[in-house]
Amino acid sequence: MNLSYETYKRQTIFWCVVILIVISGIYSFFKISKLEDPEIVVMQAMVVTVYPGASAHEVELQVTNVIENELRSMDGIAEIQSTSMANISKVSVMLKFTVPEKEITQHWDVMRCKIAAAKSKLPTNAMEPMVMDDIGDVYGMFYAMTGEGFSYEELNKYANFIKRELLILDGVKRVEIFGNQPPCIDIEISKEKIAQLGIYPAQIVLSVNNQASPVYAGNYEQDDEVLRLGINGKIKTEDDIKNIIIKGFEGDQFRLGDIAKIERTVAEPARYQFLYNGENALAISVSMESGNNIIDVGKEVEERLEEMSSQIPAGIQLNKVFFQPEKVQTAINDFMLNLVVSVVIVILVLMFTMGFKSGVIIGSGLVLTVLTTFPVLLALDGTLQRISLGAFIVAMGMLVDNAIVVMDGIIVDLQFGKPVKTALFSTAKKTAMALLGATLIAIVAFLPVYLSPDTAGIYIGDLFIVLCISLGISWIFALTQVPIFSARMLNFKSYRGKKQKPFDSRIYQWQRKFLHVVLDKKITTLLVVFALLAVSLYGFKFVKRTFFPDFTYDQAFVEYTRPLNTSPTQVIADLKTISNDLLKIEGVKNVTASHGMTPSRYCLVRAYNVVGDNYGEFIIDFDDYATMKKLRPQIERYFRENHPDAYTRFRLYNISILSSHTVEVEFTGPDPQVLRDLEQQAEKIMKQSPKINPYTVQPNVEPISKYLAIDYLQTTAQQINTTRNDVSNTLLAATDKLPFATLWDGNVATPVNLKIRNSDGSKIKDLKNIPVWNIIPNLNALSELNISNLLVNSNSMSELQKKIVTPVPLSQVTNGIDLSWENGVIQRKNGQRSIQVQCEPAPDVSPEEARLSIKEAIEEIELPIGYKMEWMGEYDMQQRALINVFNLLPLAGVLIIFILVMLFNDYKKPLIILLCLPIVFIGIVPVLILSKQPFSFTAIVGTIGMAGMLIKNSIVLLEEIEHLINSKIDPYTAVIEATISRTRPVMMASITTILGVIPLITDPMYGPLAVTIMSGLLVGTLITLVLVPIFYARFYNIKKQVTKL
Repeated sequence: MNLSYETYKRQTIFWCVVILIVISGIYSFFKISKLEDPEIVVMQAMVVTVYPGASAHEVELQVTNVIENELRSMDGIAEIQSTSMANISKVSVMLKFTVPEKEITQHWDVMRCKIAAAKSKLPTNAMEPMVMDDIGDVYGMFYAMTGEGFSYEELNKYANFIKRELLILDGVKRVEIFGNQPPCIDIEISKEKIAQLGIYPAQIVLSVNNQASPVYAGNYEQDDEVLRLGINGKIKTEDDIKNIIIKGFEGDQFRLGDIAKIERTVAEPARYQFLYNGENALAISVSMESGNNIIDVGKEVEERLEEMSSQIPAGIQLNKVFFQPEKVQTAINDFMLNLVVSVVIVILVLMFTMGFKSGVIIGSGLVLTVLTTFPVLLALDGTLQRISLGAFIVAMGMLVDNAIVVMDGIIVDLQFGKPVKTALFSTAKKTAMALLGATLIAIVAFLPVYLSPDTAGIYIGDLFIVLCISLGISWIFALTQVPIFSARMLNFKSYRGKKQKPFDSRIYQWQRKFLHVVLDKKITTLLVVFALLAVSLYGFKFVKRTFFPDFTYDQAFVEYTRPLNTSPTQVIADLKTISNDLLKIEGVKNVTASHGMTPSRYCLVRAYNVVGDNYGEFIIDFDDYATMKKLRPQIERYFRENHPDAYTRFRLYNISILSSHTVEVEFTGPDPQVLRDLEQQAEKIMKQSPKINPYTVQPNVEPISKYLAIDYLQTTAQQINTTRNDVSNTLLAATDKLPFATLWDGNVATPVNLKIRNSDGSKIKDLKNIPVWNIIPNLNALSELNISNLLVNSNSMSELQKKIVTPVPLSQVTNGIDLSWENGVIQRKNGQRSIQVQCEPAPDVSPEEARLSIKEAIEEIELPIGYKMEWMGEYDMQQRALINVFNLLPLAGVLIIFILVMLFNDYKKPLIILLCLPIVFIGIVPVLILSKQPFSFTAIVGTIGMAGMLIKNSIVLLEEIEHLINSKIDPYTAVIEATISRTRPVMMASITTILGVIPLITDPMYGPLAVTIMSGLLVGTLITLVLVPIFYARFYNIKKQVTKL
């Protein structure tokens, strides 16, 4: 069936379809979900278990090991990493990327069952493990709530009000609040007053608990009714606590508020605090339901916040820290502008080279192709973001390639004087299958990227989807729209009676002579081409290589880590000081700081850090990206000079979020001391390399930290009924605070703490003489002698009571306090202890250059038996991505060869095409070196796509050679004339692709891809027009006919 002619006969249907395409395309563009980046499901969950009082080593053996053993039996696990430190175990589980997205929730349910089964194997005082499987959610609307003069309790009240209102909105999935300092009630009493009044701390604890807890009084039956008995009087506020009566040794009664300081305050020391421009604030993060339009959801959120402003006090403000809807809108506008510019460039080039009307015809098909793609994307639940929009620009030349071939054939046939109908449909009919095969090959070329089961493949997979849809549509329009538009727009009268020779111009005559020379000098030509290829492949080692470039946001973040034993109070004080200092720098707009962890994963390409009390981070807004690049050295120098004891790192946003640093080497093995030695050797090597920033070199575990070890004397302590819990409770109340009760007012819980202090309110510094009180009285004081003395009035009852409840100094029940050392953090990977040495490259040095500068020395480190070294960081991610892509290349290669064999029913022609592919590097390598663009993952994608285009061009050329030979033309002449006749469409397709990607050159992600396509396609197309004829003549033994005299 001739699709072109059949469509031409049904033009009414065709024009109706065109109108529907325009309407549905415009509607779908506004309706389709718009994002900044493709949605990537982070297949990671974390299990956090609190084990109070345990050292890092105890946590590892008794908690982490148990949980890891349970989880190891799960299916689909790619990696298990764990961190054990004092009191806390964190186990991170990463699923394989091959796990289908719809099955991820099932895997997390299985994990919860495994954790439930592990609970019985954990120590009795370990808290219930918490499973967090939502750490991959992106909270793209991130606000900082400030309110000068407002307390945390007041700010939190309005933050929760906003949370409730926003959760009602369609499209809002979650709203999280970070930075709140929860209120508590502290009961502070001096050790002197306790001794003076004869108050036993356990009395305070028991009295408050008795008044704060609900009591069960049963039911009362009356006639045929059963009534619940309730006892009122439960305390709810600090005032209620003040009125509790405490009885002393002498029988005196005291109001608790008269003997102790009772106040409502916030937890001390403050933790997980959030600051905006140096002021206390709360972070409010909003995430979106999958499948929604972030721009529309952002508008709804902003409108609702505007409506609520009248219900929130004037002093409270919401400041945008990161607002993805605005970034998406900007990105969409920029890419749409680039898309329009690309379309205009392509159409203008076609008008200039093929005539005004031909340019309009092909340009119209291009616009229709783009508009048709939008509804298909919408139906497939696709999204518009930087990858899918970039795909349109990348494919621009490919989308007009088929139309150029058909349009050129129509014009050439008309110039040869063929009838109009023959000219309109002959080329489409003749080349339909060849163009279909070439289009399928261009699509299949990108298949390995789409099927790659890793972050890079998933992130850039939409490129394949858009290309697959748009290229398929472009083939249909080339066979239908081009002939119909040509029938209406071309001036056929200008061709009547004017039989022309379109390939007799001077440039074609020169090309004929050139082809005669290269066909006569086949060996010489091939040697020259392969020599150029060898030089280019050798020069590839000078090409800068990277995985993914940094994003050009006007925002960066700084990680700030103090030594492990640094108090949270000191870290928060540093955050405030540094925030104020940074704000003094011209070009810095805002500084957001958080303590302990990242406030939320507000961006897909943002690393999410959960560290601890010694950690803080800054999110810094600059005037623009250029200002950020300019100020970066100044800010890094500021941290080095003013906070030399802290490890700081200035980071940009990058898709490589699964690695902490771009350059990492990991050692695994059983002995932590051996791992330390290996780490120190690697650290020394890194610091000596000029291509590595020495200030960024660090291990991923803290140095051995110090702690105070208290030696409990069990025999002595038991004689006076003093337990280890008595000692720990006393120390907690004296050095920090002892939580012992919770007051409930509705659904609001307020913890109650007991603090034992000196008479002036200061903390007790002399640990040895801290008075230890027993929860259970010292009944050993009720000896026969003491009772006899009481009976004969030698001792009073109060003296006996004092003996029973009087505290003893800590030194009496312990054997001293020693300063000891321990591993503060223990890292494990897949059940083995591990340690990483991490660093960042020096300025203007790529991660791969930095790694190669230390590679030999690192790999020469002698490893004991049972120990292993492995490169991690960006190298590991890149290797995984490349291995996945290259493992799938044979599949794509088999499909491409199959299509070629089906097209030509021959093995020689596919071999000719495949032999031409490596020549693209003759153009790629020199231009990458000169432009200083890296050979990134997107450049690899560009190379693959370019190979598809060269195959397509070669198919068109070989198909024309076969057609001319079948037309009884001399084979040698057919090779030359086919090359000449296909030069214009092949060159036009390449030139339109080259010029179409010009708008992408300045884009950090697509720049390497654009340069790769432009350079490789230009040189590759020129050499293809030479090599294909040479290989064809060589393989089919075609020689120039010599005329005998």
